[in-house]
Amino acid sequence: MNGRLTYLRIGRRLARICGLCLLAGGRMAVIVLTARRPVRARRLTAELVRLIERLGGAFIKAGQIMATRVDLVGPTVAGGLNRLHDEVAPMTAAEAAGTVRRALGPLPGEIADALAHPPVASGSVASVYRVRLTGRTVALKVRRPGVEEAIGADLAIMGVLARAVTRVPALRRVPVAEITEQIGRCLVGQLDFAAEAGSLRRMKELLAEMPEVRVPAVVPELCGDGVIAMEFVDGLAHASIGRLPARVREEEVAVLVRAVYHLLFSGGFVHVDLHQGNTYFRPDGTVVLLDAGFTYTLGAEAARSFTGFFGGMIEGDGEGCADILHATVRGATSSAAIDEFRTAVADLVKRNTGARVRDFNLSVFCVELFDIQRRCGLFAEPEFIFPMLCLLSLEGLVKEHHPTMDFQIEAAPYVMESLLAEPPDEQRSIALP
Repeated sequence: MNGRLTYLRIGRRLARICGLCLLAGGRMAVIVLTARRPVRARRLTAELVRLIERLGGAFIKAGQIMATRVDLVGPTVAGGLNRLHDEVAPMTAAEAAGTVRRALGPLPGEIADALAHPPVASGSVASVYRVRLTGRTVALKVRRPGVEEAIGADLAIMGVLARAVTRVPALRRVPVAEITEQIGRCLVGQLDFAAEAGSLRRMKELLAEMPEVRVPAVVPELCGDGVIAMEFVDGLAHASIGRLPARVREEEVAVLVRAVYHLLFSGGFVHVDLHQGNTYFRPDGTVVLLDAGFTYTLGAEAARSFTGFFGGMIEGDGEGCADILHATVRGATSSAAIDEFRTAVADLVKRNTGARVRDFNLSVFCVELFDIQRRCGLFAEPEFIFPMLCLLSLEGLVKEHHPTMDFQIEAAPYVMESLLAEPPDEQRSIALP
């Protein structure tokens, strides 16, 4: 085990988690028993948000993901969790200055002055400060001290739980530990600001042909361990999409969906963190993507398989989708289970092809797909969890602001482009509606 992450620290972290949950549970019980119905949900939500904020680490990230699904958790809970995107209690000025000093050396006056003031945003991993330099303004993202240990301990606990789950007979073949490990690596990657700077550059390059999407440029001379600097984008407002006229909202949601599909199908680049602290909608029709910390690049084979599966969804080729999933399965099982798997996947795909967002629920689709895999003992490529998480968070936004969108057809040009880019002997045909 990493020397910095000892069993003692994991034990302390687990004790803190249990203690905070017990305290919050007690307060919630009192609220349920004493609060009047009109205010009960609001007070319970406030208690939940307070608990998640105090737990920190990976719990805040989970809360941010939950907040994107107002259709699943309801407007009261989603509204309360929204503050976890960029309004988490910030680190102290001394902590921020210490991190930047270790990364960049002695602080210039402009940076020292910026760090002495409250940040413009504060999330689970870092706080962001506005720094006015001569001739330009930059956003300085500073990593929270101690966040590595907290997330590392959370992931170690999750790993133990994942391995325990695989001992349950019904879940023995489920790749829970593998999925947990991959998500864990992705979360740990958020702490590597050098890697995030590289991901931000790549995202900007991939979206260069979409002028309606803006990704800030990295300022390399002000980047270091625990510090990343980028150009400051003015005019951004919290929950900005709600302030736009309905027509503009729909147009900009469509822009974001196309950008995500372009990243996913053209570059195998998955943005898993599409919450309102990272995505902004402006009155001029542009969409701003600020963060590239929680991202994942699919392997070539996984990207090819996911693109083929999505293409099959678009044209209603259930049998083709089943074949693609089965080709990624590890291990062997009976021919009867394979036949059941193919039939069930084909039926699931055909039932959901062509549905508009308001009539299609990706979370239900994923649950059904997982249940088919569990029932047949056949589990597809674990990397698929990342595009699924990305699309789940995106679907929540689309359901709220553009429910008539055909989520699948919007992907068609990007799926076609990706399939045509494959070598001729690996291409599969797709008939677009």
